[in-house]
Amino acid sequence: MVSSGLLNAILDSATHTAIIVTDFDGKIIIFNQGAANLFGYTLEEAKDKSLPELTFLKEDQNAHRFEQIIERVRIDGWAEESLSRRHKSGRIFPAISTITCLKDSKAQFQGILEITQDMPNLFRLEKELKGSKNFMENIMASSIDAIVTTDPKGYITYANRAFKELIGLRGHQIIGNHISIYYKDGINQARKIMNKLRESGHIRDYEFDMKIGGKVVSIRTSDTLLYDEYGEVVGTMGVFQDITARKKLSEKLSTTQAELIQAVKIRALGDLVTGVAHEINNPLMASDTFLHLLETQTDNSPETKKRIRLLKECNLRIQNIVKKLKEFSRQSEFEFTAMDINDAVLSVLAITRQQLLNQGIEVGLKLSEKLPHVLGDKNQIEQVLLNIISNAWDAMEGCSKKVLAIQTDLDKKGKQVQIRLSDTGI
Repeated sequence: MVSSGLLNAILDSATHTAIIVTDFDGKIIIFNQGAANLFGYTLEEAKDKSLPELTFLKEDQNAHRFEQIIERVRIDGWAEESLSRRHKSGRIFPAISTITCLKDSKAQFQGILEITQDMPNLFRLEKELKGSKNFMENIMASSIDAIVTTDPKGYITYANRAFKELIGLRGHQIIGNHISIYYKDGINQARKIMNKLRESGHIRDYEFDMKIGGKVVSIRTSDTLLYDEYGEVVGTMGVFQDITARKKLSEKLSTTQAELIQAVKIRALGDLVTGVAHEINNPLMASDTFLHLLETQTDNSPETKKRIRLLKECNLRIQNIVKKLKEFSRQSEFEFTAMDINDAVLSVLAITRQQLLNQGIEVGLKLSEKLPHVLGDKNQIEQVLLNIISNAWDAMEGCSKKVLAIQTDLDKKGKQVQIRLSDTGI
């Protein structure tokens, strides 16, 4: 049997652990040095006082927390409690207590033994962890980028507000779904992303398509694997950006740049044509002058006169071609005037006919007579026709039969003028 002196020595040596004995009403019987250090009361101050009144928070007293603990101890024989306690100074601190029943030799309940320790570090860490968790959740929730996490098999475990807005569904309709159902290429795309993740652990600026509500959305994503403390993969996290509008803008910018380059080329071509036309016109004028002098000579034979006439017709044809080239290459603002669509077709053919013949391309021309004039920019229409003829030229390269058919007429209702072009190219 342990002597009372040895028992008191044990109680006094436990300076960092509070050992308290009370009756079932909570009146303090034993209050060791550890209890004095923890709660700030001396044995004389604590003895015969109510333990709940000295050390419990007011709200726990009002809720009869001590009585509830005692009831559990009577039933189960012991209880463990983590709750806030009060120091003599009024300071609140977290503590963990183990409470058991004291019995006599006849197994009759004699009182309550409480062993309590201060747990500031545990509570502080829990509070910091909770604060960090809330902080991270707030960051993810307020992010303008869509953020989603999945388990290793691809089932969604978390989705922030931006992802829900991207998908167009509420949270309970997303959690538990497989991420691949939102991908245009389904499970194949999900496997491709996961394979890339397993290779390097992360992906940066990877682009793919999602299919949401029947609409294809262009996505840029950066993904990473999530690990536990043992280095095992426990899931993935992806940050998604909708770049559909950005891609359309980029494509439009590329088209605009191409059009600008083409405009610069056309302007350069116009300058070149103007210079060439000037160089051609000078000797052409001299040729016309000499032909006129020859024509006025009275001793010309009929054969000579015929040759002079043919030369003048050739000069006139050259003049017309040069004129058409200058008109075609002229840079000007859009000018809508009443025009004959057949004239535009003939102007383009005047420039391209010889090249088409050189390539073995047969031109089938069927222009409807008495077509009404249309309101348009003749120069722009000619450029469109030239582009179409150029494409047809390229399409028929290598073909055994090369035919370019051009036809003008009215539509079935007789209200619109049509230009139809077809070729035998591939």
